[in-house]
Amino acid sequence: MKRNILKVLSLVMVLSMLFCIMQVSVSAKTTYKITNPYESVTHLLGNDDNHYKTNLHTHSTYSDATIPLTEMVKEHYNQDFDILGIADHGVVGEEWNVQPTLIPLYQYNPLIGNKQAHFTTEEYESILAGTYSDGTARTKTNGMQCLTGAIEGNMLVVQKNHVNGYFMDDKRTEGVLGDEGDFNTMIEMIEDAGGVSHINHPGDWLSSANGELVYDENGNVMLTPNGDEMTVGYQIATDPGNVQFFANSFRLYKSCLGIEVYNAFDRPTRSDRVLWDELLKVIIPEGRNVWGFANNDAHTNEDVDTCFMDFVLPEYSQANVRTAMENGTFFAVSRYEWGDRIGTTMEYPTVTSIVVDDATDTITITGKNTDSIKWIADGVYIQEDTVSVNGVCTSTIKLQEYSEEISCYVRAEIDGPGGRTLTQAFVCDDGNMDELINRTDKMNLPALDFVSVFRKILKTIYSMFTGVIVPEISK
Repeated sequence: MKRNILKVLSLVMVLSMLFCIMQVSVSAKTTYKITNPYESVTHLLGNDDNHYKTNLHTHSTYSDATIPLTEMVKEHYNQDFDILGIADHGVVGEEWNVQPTLIPLYQYNPLIGNKQAHFTTEEYESILAGTYSDGTARTKTNGMQCLTGAIEGNMLVVQKNHVNGYFMDDKRTEGVLGDEGDFNTMIEMIEDAGGVSHINHPGDWLSSANGELVYDENGNVMLTPNGDEMTVGYQIATDPGNVQFFANSFRLYKSCLGIEVYNAFDRPTRSDRVLWDELLKVIIPEGRNVWGFANNDAHTNEDVDTCFMDFVLPEYSQANVRTAMENGTFFAVSRYEWGDRIGTTMEYPTVTSIVVDDATDTITITGKNTDSIKWIADGVYIQEDTVSVNGVCTSTIKLQEYSEEISCYVRAEIDGPGGRTLTQAFVCDDGNMDELINRTDKMNLPALDFVSVFRKILKTIYSMFTGVIVPEISK
């Protein structure tokens, strides 16, 4: 009898210990509060009419392109764009039947035979209506909309610290030359004019397109966390000082919405997705997101269909485009990666459904024209799904399975025969955001003394030929 009692007590003790272990395990399970940037438009994703092929960074001979505005607009029309913003250097975009401001700096274009031209009112209205037929190859029946008020600011900087501005109430940014290495003055000017902005091709300024390989002390090529060969450009893009330099712009100006993660053929921006991931790790814990933009930066016809954005809108209006830019309800799309063609058809991968389930800590994405969906956290691929039926692929990520890899976000990369589509970052808050905040003031600034001298000479020549006195921009 005594022995039986001891057995029962022992069993109770073992069960109690197991129960305690299970309780600890359950309490230690990571749970997430997921912020879905597409929450306001999830009901629109399955309707093609709510997806707008968009480019907001394009040039004409009213600045430094080689083809006139009329030809640039027609090429985008032929390539089935739905929204186009002409963002010439130093020139605020007008409706396409209105001549933009003629900046003296760019009057060399007519002198070398590159004519400057805009549409007649009749032609312009036919483009908006989708009835324009002057040798057009457009397959869509809807018109292409003109987003006015776009500009590429800092129009004469050697190192291309360019900022695109939109929706401004006045033209104070027009004709401003800019100063080397200074993004913030232009961002602030755009904000003061009631607009929003994004930083263009930051890799051009950082020189992070450098493809030179990095070797360790034994002469072996170093690898990135994704297993790729490490380049000098990768090191530049992940340098904490460089990351903090751009992070500071987002801390100071809520109107600065993000960076271009794709630009044209992705030659200058080949490491800008790396920089984007580094910025997300720094900025998301501080309470905001950084959106990834894609623009073709077209100067010739060949540039037009290189990359663009897929805006999800209830209907077109400039106000809806602004709301989408501010809320991140768009996707970045590219036909090129590092200068190589990756999209061979016109049908780009399109997200048709996003389901976020806080109860199970899962995110599910469905895409059409899609071969695979990859998930990225902290710049590292953590999951890939390649089951595609008739070009439709669905992927579900269970965040709890990757709690060691996820710091504060995940984002998806959707691949297909038409190119690559990137989602914005989904914020994944496990309650430990405060531990991730790093507000170091260390920032890298390149030595630019020789450039400053060169620019002073350029400003002097510019003033001599135009009669315009160019003031120094205060920082």
